Amino acid sequence: MGIYEAVKKVNEGGGLEFTKNREKGEFDTLLNRPVTIENIAILDSRFYEGKENAVFTVEGDAAHFYRTGGETVVAQLKDLQEGLDEDGLDWDVLTLTFQQVRSKQGRRYYVVKAQLKPEVEAQLAERASQEAEAENIPL
Repeated sequence: MGIYEAVKKVNEGGGLEFTKNREKGEFDTLLNRPVTIENIAILDSRFYEGKENAVFTVEGDAAHFYRTGGETVVAQLKDLQEGLDEDGLDWDVLTLTFQQVRSKQGRRYYVVKAQLKPEVEAQLAERASQEAEAENIPL
């Protein structure tokens, strides 16, 4: 791979299909505003052994992809992905808000707050109710 290909690969987010024809956006521009993730991949860092990065796109921004290596955010996104997979759902059911907070020692780090969209929450409650009724039917 020559330098032209290397530059292109780095600028496209490591060759992920959903990052093609998009520029890397500044993660800080997502802080404190509700977003919905369209596509996401959790990748091993190419630069730091044992670290992971989240690379994702957000609804309404066709020009950018975003990347974060913040351990807390990556762990939270992985937990959310696990829950979505378990319930057969996709990221479009969630509204996320990324925030910067301070630790007790004064260090800054990022966290994500997640909320189910109201219509999805109602559907999940209905599904849980139906499952509970099905379990209570005497044989």
